[in-house]
Amino acid sequence: MRGIARYAGVHLYSDAGDVLHATPDLLSIHTVSGGPHTFALPRPAEIVYDLYHDRVMARETEAFEVDLPPASSALYYTGNLDTLTPHWKANL
Repeated sequence: MRGIARYAGVHLYSDAGDVLHATPDLLSIHTVSGGPHTFALPRPAEIVYDLYHDRVMARETEAFEVDLPPASSALYYTGNLDTLTPHWKANL
């Protein structure tokens, strides 16, 4: 199925086989296996912010890599800093 989606031009965030849900500004992952995971974004993000661990993962990027444990969940904001700041942290 992934090959058909790729051939049709569908954006694929990852090839790892993790459970993934995405909105224009949020990326939720539940890992199958642990280790380094690379996620390609469909558009450049001014900031990638880990909402569970309260930390900046990347800035001005179209992809980011994180080391995740097996059978774990993560939630990332992937958008503009101006949108995140008033709702989350004023000191980013």
